[in-house]
Amino acid sequence: MVAYHRSSALHAYVLAVSAVGLCLVVLFAVTNGPAIIRDQPPLFWVLLVSLVVIESLPIRSKATGGTQEATTAEAFAFAILLGWGTQAATLALALAVLVSDLLRRAAPEKVLFNVGQYSLLMAVAGGVYEVLGGDRPFGGQDLPAFAVAALVYFVGNLVLVGLVTTLAHKRDFVADLKECVRAEAWPYAMVFGMAPIMLVVGERSIGLFPFLLLPMFAVRDALRTAEEADEHRIAAEQAAEEARAVAAEKALLAETQHALVERLRESDRLKDDLLAAVSHELRTPLAGMLGALATLSAREGQLTDPQRQELIDMAARQGERLKVQIEQLLLAARLDHSGHEAAERSVVDAAVLTRQAVAAARAAYPARQLVLEASEVLPVRAIPEAILQVLGNLLDNAAKHAPDRAPIRVEARREGPLAVLAVEDTGPGVPPADRERIFERFTQLDSGATRRAGGVGLGLYIARQLANAQGGELLMTDPAPTRQGARFELRLPMAELAFRRPG
Repeated sequence: MVAYHRSSALHAYVLAVSAVGLCLVVLFAVTNGPAIIRDQPPLFWVLLVSLVVIESLPIRSKATGGTQEATTAEAFAFAILLGWGTQAATLALALAVLVSDLLRRAAPEKVLFNVGQYSLLMAVAGGVYEVLGGDRPFGGQDLPAFAVAALVYFVGNLVLVGLVTTLAHKRDFVADLKECVRAEAWPYAMVFGMAPIMLVVGERSIGLFPFLLLPMFAVRDALRTAEEADEHRIAAEQAAEEARAVAAEKALLAETQHALVERLRESDRLKDDLLAAVSHELRTPLAGMLGALATLSAREGQLTDPQRQELIDMAARQGERLKVQIEQLLLAARLDHSGHEAAERSVVDAAVLTRQAVAAARAAYPARQLVLEASEVLPVRAIPEAILQVLGNLLDNAAKHAPDRAPIRVEARREGPLAVLAVEDTGPGVPPADRERIFERFTQLDSGATRRAGGVGLGLYIARQLANAQGGELLMTDPAPTRQGARFELRLPMAELAFRRPG
């Protein structure tokens, strides 16, 4: 028996088919059952017994979810239809199915469904035969009506069984129906074709009837071959599906390996970039510092006090520059290793922090003109040192890349639910295609200003990581329409909106 997955749709379908078929059986038995039993010729009982026996010896084959069964009993049922009418054929087939299922100890639900299904099919097929003019005794003029009735029974059987498979196993109903028609049409044509032959030969001489069983065995073998072919088809489909699954798994594995190789290559590239940046950029301030100290040492007695002080100041500046670059490398490594800062954020005024950052930049770059616009209170929840670090990196970036006497504009204002802290310069700007790339580690654009400014390409990367850690974002936007250069905006949620309890 096929193992079905229970569902409300399947249960309702099985119940409906069983109810309709059983109602027809009861109706036929009550209205005409005694008349069918009385005074029947020996041929009727031979056909009925043969129907019950053949139905009890089905041909079994594997199918989706279990096994399916097929018989050649329809030939005897249709012989009874042609000789004694729809009601006799329906009751005979219902009896044969009932006996067969009881002998196999089928589940009660399956017994009721099978009896109802085949009784319904035979009743419909017999009704079609009679509507199309089929008559008794059977003659050559009744062959077209018989052919249509057999076709209705065959297709109806495939549809009823296919709906069970579709509802139970979520298969493609149309595809399964086409495949069953292709595999079973010819064997079942032979089964149905034996019905009028058995009736005509049996009516002529019942003694010849046993000889008709010989071609029935041939038809049975043909049907078995069709079932085995269908079984092989199912096995081939399963093997093909397994092969596709294995191929897909191999493809996924290959893709994963390829992605891993690419990541390793990217890691190697980043390491190479790091080594190149460290070896080139750290060497520059170190060389300047060592050169100044070497000059002091070699020409100690030949230098004037101003010359000596200038060399000391140069060494101090280069040492400070080296310190800043090493701190950036350490901070970037810490962010990569442990993610965002986990310190407790408190409510601070972003405008005040902006003023502090601008004051520090004026001290570091006294020759630079910094224009600040910050006139309102901007409460945000953040770590003050992180905001100062972001603004400091942006101001350092602007001071290094903008023309010497060009002003650097700094804004702190509110835009809806956000506090926007912006740093805008009038330098060469950044091409649109590179506006995201500049936030990557060790990225330095190949412009003269960038190379002149030096650095290891970590300032904007660190600034974005710190901005994300504060619940904000750092991005590059277009400057005002009348200006040119680069504009960076740090956007932070306002404290009273970002931490408001849901209503």
